[in-house]
Amino acid sequence: MELKTKFKIMRFVAFGASTIVALQILIRLITGSSVCLNAGCKVVESLTAISPLYLNILGFIFFQVVFWQLFNLKSKSLYDIDLIGLVLVSGLVFDTALIAYQIFVAHIFCGYCLIIFVFVIVLNMLYGMRQMAIGVAILSAISLSFAILTFFPIGAKSKTYSLKNASYGVKSCSSPTKEIYLIFSSDCSHCQKVIETLNNCNSCDLYLNPIDTIKSLNISGVELNQQFAPEINRLILKVLAIDSVPVLVVKDAESYRFIRGENTIINFIRRACFTHDEVLYFNEAPVSTDQDITVITDKDEECSLAIDCD
Repeated sequence: MELKTKFKIMRFVAFGASTIVALQILIRLITGSSVCLNAGCKVVESLTAISPLYLNILGFIFFQVVFWQLFNLKSKSLYDIDLIGLVLVSGLVFDTALIAYQIFVAHIFCGYCLIIFVFVIVLNMLYGMRQMAIGVAILSAISLSFAILTFFPIGAKSKTYSLKNASYGVKSCSSPTKEIYLIFSSDCSHCQKVIETLNNCNSCDLYLNPIDTIKSLNISGVELNQQFAPEINRLILKVLAIDSVPVLVVKDAESYRFIRGENTIINFIRRACFTHDEVLYFNEAPVSTDQDITVITDKDEECSLAIDCD
């Protein structure tokens, strides 16, 4: 392929990517939220240290820099440095790390991120065989690095991993007889209804364990936990092969009960946390029992971690 034709195609790709990112920025400025192809987008957005708006602005700048640099058909520039290749490699490193984080840490994909990642890969491939070789090396090195690392919160050790340590905060009562943990998502309507019920409980120490970052909760008297780590709560669900929220974990003397579904959880809370008497059974039968773990569920009242919940 001629250099001129190749650069023309690359400019078209860069401009197309810029347009998509610009639309995402505009939609976010108008509505306050991004166009999300799947629930993974919202989860990944909640795990970033800066606003998704700024990430999109960085992406727009990246594609615009590539677009305008491609009008210069010379492969080398100042001090014999391949500026276009350097910019493309920088974008590939950034996006590869972001996707690797989703695979090995968050365990969920952001559909929009994948689309942008494809644009970056295509630009690197079109730039030439040498750039493709560099790209393969980068993809392999970053993926291997994430695969062999264990991501713990700062100062934490694997043996300290527990629902209590991973909680956003705890609402304690004066004389608790039970200890419960609510694993939930900030954008799940079923979860919000459960949280509303928890405001007046009087005999349970309630630990709140969101799977994403939250700014505030509509519940009073919560003592915040400075070591809050949402990724641990997601990991716990993954280990238990649970792919939906809300999930209420009830700690008994010698076992754990996992209660799933809005109505099932609310029924338990009303029976267990508004009285000091022990709740021995439900009307609902356990779905599965594995040694000391009992799971009770109502799947019609859950939000899937893979798709949006209305």
